[in-house]
Amino acid sequence: MSLLSPSPASFALSASDRPRSGVRSQRSYPHFDWLRIVLASLVALSHQGMPTIGPIDASLPVIVFLALSGWLIGGILFETPVSGLPRFFFNRATRIWIPYLVAVVLLYGVAAWREGVTGYWLKYLFYDLTFTHTIFTEFPRALSEMPLKGTGNHFWSISVEELFYLAAPLAILFLPFGKKLWGWAGIVLLLLALHPNFAAIALGVFAALAARQFPGWYLQPRMQIVLWLGCATAFALCWRYDGEAQRALFAVLLVQCLALPGQRNGIGMFLGAVSYPFYLNHWMGAFAVNWLAKALPPMPAGMWIFASYLVALMAESRPGRLSIAW
Repeated sequence: MSLLSPSPASFALSASDRPRSGVRSQRSYPHFDWLRIVLASLVALSHQGMPTIGPIDASLPVIVFLALSGWLIGGILFETPVSGLPRFFFNRATRIWIPYLVAVVLLYGVAAWREGVTGYWLKYLFYDLTFTHTIFTEFPRALSEMPLKGTGNHFWSISVEELFYLAAPLAILFLPFGKKLWGWAGIVLLLLALHPNFAAIALGVFAALAARQFPGWYLQPRMQIVLWLGCATAFALCWRYDGEAQRALFAVLLVQCLALPGQRNGIGMFLGAVSYPFYLNHWMGAFAVNWLAKALPPMPAGMWIFASYLVALMAESRPGRLSIAW
């Protein structure tokens, strides 16, 4: 999800994420806190067995997460000088890698305990540690190969984000079209053709650049109506003609609609902080409930799904509080 940082994904802009060294402060977007926890919840509930509703499956929320990362991180990079890159990479490493590595250790540790260390275990551990999951993994075949029956399949989104964090600063700061709308429009089209998973995050960067070059254009009431209508239309297209382009378009329009500057509140910040570790480790809720269910009477499917979700969310509450304080 980082679904990528305590506050895509990786999906939040906390105080220490704001660029320094002569760079202007970034705005705060309170709706993004609520968006992140909703998206992480949809991924968790889908993985735990919630029936798919139209295009709302485990994939669509991740695509929105990626567009959100493109918006936030693109906005930072457009205000970051070359001298600010070391801090940018330091922030990404500490806020994304540490929770992610903890999640990888937990998942592969449980897999080694329950299934043993196999060739597939080593293969996917290598992919996850090198952030090449999204390049080499082939779904749906991989679900039968990955540890714990594909439990860590959502780590592909972290791979997308990390590759983006590596390439985007170089493109924005060193290429002649790095800060041109036409340049990022071309990147979006190229990615849709070659690797659609990256298109949503590039669209987020495009939207951030448009907001920078035309300040406040989307905040006008008429434009808000147009954007929400466009978002609804894109969602309808996903429902009727589901595809990568429709999902990416819906994702970036939803992010643009909710990119309303304002003051973040404590509850929203807490939920935003919980969303990333919850996204990474939500599988543990199902494992815990499965273990407890052996000593309890059979539960209806809906109750099992909700219990798994609730246990996983509660398990991340303490890390969420700590990340806000940090």
